[in-house]
Amino acid sequence: MSLRSLLTSGLVCFCAGGLYGWSALIAPVQAAYGVTTAQTGLIFSLAIVSFTVAVILAPRLPVQTSTPRAVACFGLFGAMGVLAAARMPEFGFFLLWFSGGFGAASGGIYIAALGVAASSPAHKIATPAMVAAFGTGGAVFGPLWRVMDAEGYGLDGLLLLAAGLGGCSVLVALTSKPGFPMRSTPRAERVTPARPGQSTQVLAMIWTIFAFGSFGGLMVLGLASKMMDVAGAGVALGSLGLAGIALGNTSGRLSVALLTQHLQPQTCMLMAMGLTLAGLATAAFHLNPVMLCVALILVATGYGVVASTVPVMTRAAFGADDFAKRFSVVFSAWGVAGFLAPWAGGVMFDMRDSFMLPLLCAMGAALVCGWVSVRLPRRATLKGLSDP
Repeated sequence: MSLRSLLTSGLVCFCAGGLYGWSALIAPVQAAYGVTTAQTGLIFSLAIVSFTVAVILAPRLPVQTSTPRAVACFGLFGAMGVLAAARMPEFGFFLLWFSGGFGAASGGIYIAALGVAASSPAHKIATPAMVAAFGTGGAVFGPLWRVMDAEGYGLDGLLLLAAGLGGCSVLVALTSKPGFPMRSTPRAERVTPARPGQSTQVLAMIWTIFAFGSFGGLMVLGLASKMMDVAGAGVALGSLGLAGIALGNTSGRLSVALLTQHLQPQTCMLMAMGLTLAGLATAAFHLNPVMLCVALILVATGYGVVASTVPVMTRAAFGADDFAKRFSVVFSAWGVAGFLAPWAGGVMFDMRDSFMLPLLCAMGAALVCGWVSVRLPRRATLKGLSDP
């Protein structure tokens, strides 16, 4: 795997992360189609479903998808979906092309690009960097779309994403080796670092770690804006807090590339839970809005570490050959947490008109994540950590 192919795949992954900037599209979508806020809420909900389904199914296609060429193919499909969505005359067709088409393509790009990173010699650096590239895409395209909408571009702002996806995908195709090999090694014959008797147990434990680690972070981060409003943070402080959350999330993801050079994935996960619990405790007993913003940034940083550590942990436990299929199962934990956590947090807030119950629930989830991380067999990841 050449460095050039890895970098160009990262560029496509960055563009695919534009899916996370979806909230900036609410105003132009409402202006274009005259729909309600509830209807625009379907955009991301259905996109996450498409994304998760694609992550699970892509590694099970009859062709090898952990290659730069696969990243390019998914990228071109995503560019087509975004371009079509920008030109649809009705909301239903926009939903089909953006949430269904681009959502699925984004999931395919994500799992294929992670497979490319996991197959590289420097996988302990490349994998978290690829995860960070995807998250950074949302942090960049969201603000860009807001600025473009303010300038009157509306849904034409999507053309920027379509151009980025298309151009980077062509670049990947041109710089990668030709060929799109079929899978030839039977599943039963592929060897993984984990012992056969441990495989199911280890996979279930990593799934649980990802589910509870994500749940604790997402429950609070999904309510971050409202928490700052209730605490009395003004517009300036609230905007600064949201920017800090995005920065904390991204820096947490990137930090794993350095941490895993010296620490086991389980140790990184415990550090993530330490940051999360410190942030949750500070949020629960904050004395002023500034402390709350700092608390939310700590939680976001811990969540970012979780997001990057889990793929590294999966690769270490099962090896490069089986990484994509195994991680596609593990990733469903994020889908469950992403669907349930923000909703459950909102319900708990409405019950007591207080954020204390969601914060306590998030603390419990973080403790479960830390406990399962400690219980994860060390020998399941030692071999991966010693790989070059």
